[in-house]
Amino acid sequence: MGRAAVLLVLLLQLRPLAGSQQLPAKCDAAAVGAGWAGVYYAFRLASEGVKVCIFEQSQRPGGRTYSQRLQAGKRQEPFVLDVGAYRFSPDMHLPGDLILDVLQLPVACYEPDCPPAFEDFPKPFHFNYTQPLVRIIDAEGMPAGYVSAIEGLLEKVKEAGGQLFLGAKLTDLTPLPSGASKLTFGDEGSVEVGQVLLNFPRSSLLSLPTLRNSTPERTIKMEECVKFDVPKKFFTQDFPLGESLTKAYAFYEDAWWHTKLDKTEGQFPENAFLPVKTSSGIPIGIHFNDGPVRCAQPGQDCRGFLEVFYSPANETFYQDLRPSPMEPLGKLQEDEDTAGLLKRLHSAVMEALKPLFDAKGLEQPEDAPSMLVVGVWDRKGDGYTAPTKVYYSTDPTTPGGPDPLEKACGVPGLTDEEYRNSLLTPVPKNTNILVANNDWKAQSVESMFGDWAEESLLMAERGLRLQGFKRPDWLDEDYYKEKVEPFAAPGW
Repeated sequence: MGRAAVLLVLLLQLRPLAGSQQLPAKCDAAAVGAGWAGVYYAFRLASEGVKVCIFEQSQRPGGRTYSQRLQAGKRQEPFVLDVGAYRFSPDMHLPGDLILDVLQLPVACYEPDCPPAFEDFPKPFHFNYTQPLVRIIDAEGMPAGYVSAIEGLLEKVKEAGGQLFLGAKLTDLTPLPSGASKLTFGDEGSVEVGQVLLNFPRSSLLSLPTLRNSTPERTIKMEECVKFDVPKKFFTQDFPLGESLTKAYAFYEDAWWHTKLDKTEGQFPENAFLPVKTSSGIPIGIHFNDGPVRCAQPGQDCRGFLEVFYSPANETFYQDLRPSPMEPLGKLQEDEDTAGLLKRLHSAVMEALKPLFDAKGLEQPEDAPSMLVVGVWDRKGDGYTAPTKVYYSTDPTTPGGPDPLEKACGVPGLTDEEYRNSLLTPVPKNTNILVANNDWKAQSVESMFGDWAEESLLMAERGLRLQGFKRPDWLDEDYYKEKVEPFAAPGW
């Protein structure tokens, strides 16, 4: 049985809440939220023989990892788009060792010339990893989707007797005198669990009333803290921070960036995260090698997706295609495009790229894309949000002056260590309730690492250490000693 068939069987075996189906009365352990940290925590416990339940409010696993499998073009060929998280560096041993060693999934460099990650990351940020950024591929060498790894871990949880409940929205968590917790799922009922990890972003965690009442007010202030300092010394250009972090992909029957421009790598403008402002108001920032493309031969008979935007810049053109905050994925096909949005997008793309066509003396293609796919991750409200972190700066060029963590969050004396420990275990002296998510990261804005899935996974692994679980044999020992042991001493 092929991998796709195995995954289909797995998904059919998962247990969405519907009709008369009942939640279990008890679970030895639980992960709430089937993103990277939740599924990883369940996988680690299942590997230790613990019967674990995973509860996910939506009808899909992955969280901010959202791989959309679709058919596109006149040939209705298969493509996979990652409208959320999508790549990693192998020296991020979490998730690298999971993907490469445990699941043994094939990968390819994200950039064709395989530069080290610290060179690939756009300025002004810098990334503290030396190996290239890679993404998961299939047997054809096409992007397979980052969620493939999460699905692979779910297979292993299922094989070990674990259960995944889709459509299970947690509405409260009550710590019990026994050290266990009661999880309440609205009208669906409640489940008693011995230990639990909440793979929750900021708004979801703060919405649990009893847990909030059990959390010290000082910790609540940390949980509410969101900051993104922009020191002028570091940000030499205006850095846009709009209402969402959005990705957009346009499908062209003729992938002219391959067949005409011979642009199969690189960005336009030089940092596509700071997009071109076109006369129509549609921002364009292109990464030529990001979207999947199929060619009969290199540069011949090519069709596929072009990433036309990936930025937090203020805009509404792409954002308005999102169905709701609870569904970040939006799609527009030509037979549905009564407002002519695809033609407007094509005009904006051609306007932005006119210098490239002029430099080659080429006429610009006239045909608009036949599909537009977006992933819109809210930065302001509820639903599926982009990570909302604490990026502070003590640089004197920061607007308002140096902004250390305690000032940024309005918590006197706050240190990175207190922030990290308080957010991992929000109920004092209770390591049976853990929190892990990329939202819970505080660091200097001048240095960026531990982003994407890595920080969620490190929080989960540190929590497991607090609960008495040792380093798994497959996880790099030096990495564990550096990234886990100093931050999670059992019995703290």
